[in-house]
Order: sequence, then structure tokens, then C-alpha cells
Amino acid sequence: MMRAGSRPSRRTLLVCALGLAACDPPADREAGTQEVVRGWVEAPDSGGWRMGAPAHPVAVYADRSRSMRGFLDPAYPTRVDYRSVIDGLQARLAPRRVYGFGSSVRLEPGAGIDVLGNREFYGDRDTEMEEALDSIARDTLLAWSHVVIGDARRSNPDLAHRQFVRMRELALRWSRAEGTFFVAVSRAPFAPVQGDPSGCHAGGKGDSARQCPLYAFVFAAPGDGVRIGAELAGLFEHVWGHPIPTAPLAAAVLRPGASAEGVEYDASWLSDPATVPKLEAAEPATRPFHAKLVPADSSPAGRLLGRLLHGARLELFARPVTADAGAAPWRRQNDGTGAVRAAAGGAGVEVFSPGGDDCVAAGEGQPCGTLYRIEARAPGAPPWLADFEAREAADAERTFGLGRLFEPFLPLAAGAPPLARTYLLVR
Repeated sequence: MMRAGSRPSRRTLLVCALGLAACDPPADREAGTQEVVRGWVEAPDSGGWRMGAPAHPVAVYADRSRSMRGFLDPAYPTRVDYRSVIDGLQARLAPRRVYGFGSSVRLEPGAGIDVLGNREFYGDRDTEMEEALDSIARDTLLAWSHVVIGDARRSNPDLAHRQFVRMRELALRWSRAEGTFFVAVSRAPFAPVQGDPSGCHAGGKGDSARQCPLYAFVFAAPGDGVRIGAELAGLFEHVWGHPIPTAPLAAAVLRPGASAEGVEYDASWLSDPATVPKLEAAEPATRPFHAKLVPADSSPAGRLLGRLLHGARLELFARPVTADAGAAPWRRQNDGTGAVRAAAGGAGVEVFSPGGDDCVAAGEGQPCGTLYRIEARAPGAPPWLADFEAREAADAERTFGLGRLFEPFLPLAAGAPPLARTYLLVR
């Protein structure tokens, strides 16, 4: 049985050498296969992933209700906390305007970390986030990017639902007008605020310090979504966004796990126009080869892609490589069967190499193998939602009503472009 990459038999070479037959030079199977694959690799438009300073001005809206005091330790410890987020936003996005919203929305002239990092700034008894959203909605031309910072907690569950319904309406309108909507969140150090009923609190356990959700709800102007998202990924533990353009081919790679016995993995089998790895074996694999789709580097863009890939689902497409490059179209694969399968629990694949069987029927030296296109799709709701959404209004730490925000994005996820795309040749 002829396997992938096999050479002409000794008998064939002897017949040619003795001049008993006219023999053409043997075809180069690898070069022919690479030529076919090169024509099938689809490079997405990478314009949406260009880095640099935002092209539009940025406005920050800071919740100045009393509950936010809990994020500001009076001892000023050096750690990742609310003050770090404030300073990071100021240094990275250079906001042109800063607003405070509590009992009302008002412009805060010259408000940097010296103002927003002062506990006395947070003295309002209410959190009128809806007024901040109404202010953002008046930017009908999407000429600014708007960042809303706060704990998103309300004293009344009806008000909590109302603020997230209002936010999702604006987020949908914003995304349909080519802007990008982000939700970023971290668990930040928090000391309960005595006498404040709405903020994160100890729930009868005393005034012990705890970790509480700190959010950024971001309406990024057209063209600035990935640029702002990359900065959010450097300041927050989790980031979710919609819509996100497909990352450049070079931005994501398949990182192999432990190698399976008898399997050869060439991570850079093809390097132009994109890196395409090859996996092959002399015999069919009995144990799967594992690989995971991950960012290619730790740059700001790579960090954002890593946040977004968390919870993504994989879609697999296959196309047999033959001498007739147009013989078969891409076909969607059943994720749970076949030589390449989507692994459970993360953006990973399991590969059961067919052991070169793709090349058995191919002529000597002809292209062969199966090319797989692997696409990561973002979820309509972030995977971390269950960890941050409260099941009841009295929850001491989690955010009541948060799930309302993502409801309209669930059906939109199926039609969104993939977050990332990569390829794998299997024999």
C-alpha cells in the first residue's frame, strides 16, 4: 500500500534506468499538494484588526454612587483594583471627556485618577445608568466611543432589569450601525460600604473584604472596536464583544498537545499565504492527537483574541485534496465523528489520522490528503455569565438582571463571522 509521500518503487526505477520504458521525472507530491492547498486558503480582511490609537474621541462615564466607594481601599495598596482600571483607561485611551452619573449625569472637568480615585467623589444616593445611556444614544453619528464604568448594581430588581433592557436596545442599534459593543468584567477587591443597600455587601457575614464584579460597558465607534477591545483585555479578566471581525490568519495557531504514538506533526508544512500544519501517520491512529486554537502571540491583539476565544465553539469543514483541484467543495463536518473532531470544553480539536489512506487511491506523486478548515465562533452570551449573574435579587455579590443584556445576541451568534480561522492537512 502506498503511503503519503512514498517514492517510486525500485522496480519502476530499474525499468527506467535500463531504458525499457520512457519515464517522466517523478512528480513531487508535497509540492503538488501545497499548490492545491495554497489556492484554497481564504485570508480574511485584516483591516478591522489594525492596532494603534483610536481614531475617534473617547468619553468615560463613571458611576459616582456611594456603593462604588467599596472599590477604593483607603490604604491605597498596590494591586490590580479599581484605581488601576481608572489609571489604565486614562493612560491607554486618553478620554477627552469624563462624566459622573449617579443622581444625574454631569461633566467632570479635569477628572483623572486624582478625582475618580478619591472616595469622596462617590457620594450620590442613586445610580441613574439609564440617563448615561440616554446621553450616549444622542451620539447618533457614532462619532465617539463611550465607556461606562460601574458595579451595575441597583437597589430595586425592576430597575436592574430596566437598565439592562435599555442597554441592550442601545447596543443593538450601535452594532447595526457598524459600531462594536463590549462587556468587560473583573472581580475587584471590595470592602462593603456601611449603610448602602445596593452595593456589593457581606450578606450578614460582617464587613469582611471580598471580590466583587467591576464592569465596563463599551460602545466603540466604527473602526475602533478591536483597538479599544485590546486595551480592555489588558485591564479586565473577561471580555465579550459583538460584532467582532475575523482575525488575520496569522493571529491564531493550532497548538499541539502531547504527541500521539506514530503520528508526525509538521507545524509549518506550508507557510505562505498562511501557516498550515500537516499531520500524518503510517497507520490509522487509535488514540487522538490533541491541538487547541490559541492566539499566536501575547500582543494586545493576541490578548484580546485569547479572551474572546474563551467559550468559543468550533466549526469544521473538510475538502479532499486531489489532482483535480476543483473536484470537491468544502463540506461541513459532524463535530463528533470523522478524522477531525471538535473537542469538548474549549476551542480544541481531536485528530484521528487515517494513516495515509487518503493517498492510496491517488496516482504516484499526485496530491493527496484532506484539508480541514477550522473556524471559531463566538457565543451569543459570554461563558462567564453564570459566574456573575445573580439568581435572586438578594444576592450579596453577583449582578441581578445581567442575563437580560445578552438575550438578543443569542440568535445573532450563528450568523456572525468567525472569530478566527485556521487550516490543517491530515493524511
